[in-house]
Amino acid sequence: MRIKIFITTLIILLIFLTIVWQFPKIRLLMTGKIFESSVTTANVTVGGLLGNIEVYNIPINFTVDVGLQPLTNYNPKQREPEGIGFITVKLNSSNNANYNVYMNATALQLLGDGISIPVTNLYVNSTCNGTQSSPSLVQLSNSLQAICEGSYEIYRYNSTNIYFYLNIPAGQNNGTYFGDVWIYINSSQAPGQNHTWYGYNNTTTTVKVYIEFSWNSTNTPINFGTLSPGSRSNATKTPSPKGFPASVISGTGTNVYIDVYVNGTDLTTSGTPTYTLGCGNITYSNATSELQWPSNLKTFNKTFPASSTGGDFTNWGHVGNATNVYSFWNITIPGIQPPGDYGGIVNAKATEEGESP
Repeated sequence: MRIKIFITTLIILLIFLTIVWQFPKIRLLMTGKIFESSVTTANVTVGGLLGNIEVYNIPINFTVDVGLQPLTNYNPKQREPEGIGFITVKLNSSNNANYNVYMNATALQLLGDGISIPVTNLYVNSTCNGTQSSPSLVQLSNSLQAICEGSYEIYRYNSTNIYFYLNIPAGQNNGTYFGDVWIYINSSQAPGQNHTWYGYNNTTTTVKVYIEFSWNSTNTPINFGTLSPGSRSNATKTPSPKGFPASVISGTGTNVYIDVYVNGTDLTTSGTPTYTLGCGNITYSNATSELQWPSNLKTFNKTFPASSTGGDFTNWGHVGNATNVYSFWNITIPGIQPPGDYGGIVNAKATEEGESP
């Protein structure tokens, strides 16, 4: 009897297990809940990287022909075949961050003479990221100046052109000048990384010999007034102040010592017939005031006088810039000179000290 009960129970249990394997829900109830997922989560941070800086189109050479003259403002040389006047800055292909550009520079030195053009006379602007106008004419200095940063930062994979401008001061000595420039790169996307490019003597300019020379416009023409035949008179304050004294000016742009010479033409009338008053009837002096006149009189001539000391007079040689050279004038009227209004030309010439006119 017990055996029958055991066999019957075993058969029922086998049947029940079979049903469980066929119906997974029943199996889950028996074995507990099994959780399965096909979703995988992975996190990674890609760091910013500044590749090596690359600089093209150097040196920055402002020189045109024989050089620039003083008082030349912002003389840009742009996109010439050899790249004079601008440089291109970019990072190599490993760069994956936006970057900022800063610059500083040195004064331009005249080698061996201790004379320089101040670094603050150098200016630059840049194409930056090309999406908006870049800051205009950034004045360079010994300290770093921002060229492209913030909203002007250079986008990754891109580059920028930097254009140079130079102001030649008045009276700047002639010669060739050299200066250094640094370009500094960093990025907020790549903290702790930066790169610097140093251009030794990469900024250069030649300042040519320059003479700025003119008659004093308030003291011309030389006016002797109305005179009688047989008389002699100097160009005085009356009846007109013009030509008293006649002065020529070595301007502020002059960058060498000069010698000053004068010559001119005979005086003639403009009517018909034409009468002539020879220029040999005129004398001039190097007096610097009316009290000193006449002094060292010379006869006015159609040719420039030769002078071994430089200039018509001693004090007309070795004349620096921003200097007035004065002269007082006298005329003798021949006794038979026909009446009329006579006029002629006075030329003034300046040469570099020691050169013949």
